[in-house]
Amino acid sequence: MTDLILWRHGQTDYNLQGRIQGRVDIPLNDTGREQARRAADDIAALGPTRIVSSPLVRARATAEVLASLTGLSVEIEPGLAEKSFGDWEGLKAADIKKQWPEDYATWRAGGDLPQFRIEGRRQTAERVGQTLKAIAADSGKDDVVVVVSHGAATNLGATYLLGMDAQQWFGLRGMSNCCYAIMRTNKRPPGWSVVRWNAGPPVDPSPLGKILG
Repeated sequence: MTDLILWRHGQTDYNLQGRIQGRVDIPLNDTGREQARRAADDIAALGPTRIVSSPLVRARATAEVLASLTGLSVEIEPGLAEKSFGDWEGLKAADIKKQWPEDYATWRAGGDLPQFRIEGRRQTAERVGQTLKAIAADSGKDDVVVVVSHGAATNLGATYLLGMDAQQWFGLRGMSNCCYAIMRTNKRPPGWSVVRWNAGPPVDPSPLGKILG
């Protein structure tokens, strides 16, 4: 049995403003750093044995708070990076809806938008999900691995572990800033179960703050 603690990074100014982040490498703001400090206390109590982070600075900074508390090092895994939102990165959802109403509706329904260079939901789910599986396979039987990533990446990666089609299934609510989930391996299909979801002390900046990266 291996536990993966999927921890979303703390708040950034883009979260606060309701802007899509994606691969924009924006740092934590003061609220995000405080969230990380509070959440790290909770996660440290779960007995983590390993910390693996997305390469983006907002995730790495969140991971480093826990590393300082536990004495563990932070491993960087490119496969945990946020979903790319292509040409829409930096924009507000309301502005996207106004300028491209049909494309916005397609996006919200889970459809692909290659014309905007946006990574598809299935593509992201497979990338992150396979990365999570590899991390678990490379860990010990009773390890508790903290995986620090992003809103869409975490949601879609967990969807993949649960054996669901990310293009059509929206059964997991978006993770709030600096909240976490616990996914646990088991012997019954699909091989993973959700122990907790969206746990911890959130500060949610906006209704869309859960999905913007």
